[in-house]
Amino acid sequence: MLYRFAARPARRWLSPLLLGLMLAPPLRATTVVQQPALSDRQTLVKGNGAEPESLDPAQIRSGFPGEVVLVDLFEGLVSEDGQGRIVPAQALRWETSEDGLVWRFFLRPQLKWSNGEPLTARDFVYAWRRLLSPEQASPSAGLLLATGINNAQSIYAGALDLDALGVEAESDQILKVILERPVPYFLQLISQRPFVPVNERAITQFGKQWTQPGKMVSNGPYRLVNWVPNERIEAERNVQYWDDAHTRIQRVTYLPLASQHAERLRYEAGEIQLTNRVALEYYQKTMAETPERIWGLPLLGTYLYTFNLRRPELQDVRVRQALSMAVDRRLLTEKVSGQGERPAWSLLPGMPDYQELGSALALEDMPTRLARAAALLTEAGYNSAHPLKLTLTYNTSENHKKLALAVAAMWKPLGVEITLNNMEWNAYQVAKDSGDFMLARSFLFGDYVEPSSMLGSFRCQDPQNESGYCNPAFDGLLQQAADTLDGSARTGLYRKAEQLLMEEMPVIPVYHYNQMRLVDPALRGLPSSNLKGAIATKDLYFSQP
Repeated sequence: MLYRFAARPARRWLSPLLLGLMLAPPLRATTVVQQPALSDRQTLVKGNGAEPESLDPAQIRSGFPGEVVLVDLFEGLVSEDGQGRIVPAQALRWETSEDGLVWRFFLRPQLKWSNGEPLTARDFVYAWRRLLSPEQASPSAGLLLATGINNAQSIYAGALDLDALGVEAESDQILKVILERPVPYFLQLISQRPFVPVNERAITQFGKQWTQPGKMVSNGPYRLVNWVPNERIEAERNVQYWDDAHTRIQRVTYLPLASQHAERLRYEAGEIQLTNRVALEYYQKTMAETPERIWGLPLLGTYLYTFNLRRPELQDVRVRQALSMAVDRRLLTEKVSGQGERPAWSLLPGMPDYQELGSALALEDMPTRLARAAALLTEAGYNSAHPLKLTLTYNTSENHKKLALAVAAMWKPLGVEITLNNMEWNAYQVAKDSGDFMLARSFLFGDYVEPSSMLGSFRCQDPQNESGYCNPAFDGLLQQAADTLDGSARTGLYRKAEQLLMEEMPVIPVYHYNQMRLVDPALRGLPSSNLKGAIATKDLYFSQP
């Protein structure tokens, strides 16, 4: 059906049904799968890896511990299912103009907050404006800028007020969004956690305490009921959720266990049904003996070591290139991390319509690379009389410690002296955000499945730019890509930008992430092919043994 508005008679509208018919593969016969019988036990305990830094959707970043909890507590207009497809969520349907500049989202009827109050399109307007508020200083503001929403850049620069943002509630159930330019991955962007609605009344009443149990008002399939810092977070089914009838897990607990050993012991004792990680030795043993207890998928993310380019020791690109050359990624992934990760010779993992960049380093043996690295350090002025001295910061984890020790050993033949600095998660994050480090173990996840989701973190003024890297030529390539509608041409621009980044080496890519977890074999409904890696508890259930 074509949707028209009198105010814009020349603009044609495409419904999601029509778009789906244009893009969908040929229809095939449907196979009916018999669902297993449900167990009487429908409570889930997850390992969360670390204490969430916040449960405010405007204050979390992709891949951080808080995101795992917020997937259950809040829901946006659209979401990703277990196959990585965009599906309706708080919005029942949406329509877009033929030129891609105007979107209208039609909310489901009678949506409610967890306290029973009506949820309307105005709640989305408030939440999206809040992402750009200077008082909020949201680390996810860059995500909203990437959407191309009208006036977002000017508001972020301080030239316009928040109410100029191109988002408005045409009625309680219709949200209108106006873009400055077409953004082919707009739906993928707004499926992320920062774009969920938040309750203005609760925030106004409680201020920064609004995320605490008894004060938080949310709209997802679960609601927060308990939070003991550094011990546990608990949530229970939100009976006000629009699809509560199909939610089967009654209660979910998140444990911030940094120790993989402690997590494994509690898994073996039956106290945890889904871990956050698997120690290498136990992974290999379990895969050999009981592989049904291992679950995992590739992720849109890369394990990194970030250089602080503000430090004089690291401003010479030859130093950074030498350190990268000397890292034996194959050894690290096979012997240290050892859970099927792929060595990373460039920043981006492969994704639909984008292949990984090749690297000549991958074809060289280690003696050749070490010789080249030594020559570069000598050219940069470092030798036995004047050794390069660095501090490598990492957050508490057996895996991070093992990798840091291994990398330090790889740099030792070059005469590089490394001091290891282990920090707890929150202190580590503060150190990175404030630039109080020389070299830091880090990571980068794509908020949406598109190259700009990771490349954008290296723009000059991006809030997630930890390294201090700034190259106007790189920023220009990304801007040119954003303005390019042709998919093939846009991919070519992304490849040029990534190649430039890898030549200037503000980070050392080590491996592309996957997630490997210990799982109760009775737990069903886990994702099958989702690069974002989100696990929504509402999709899970326990079957009978």
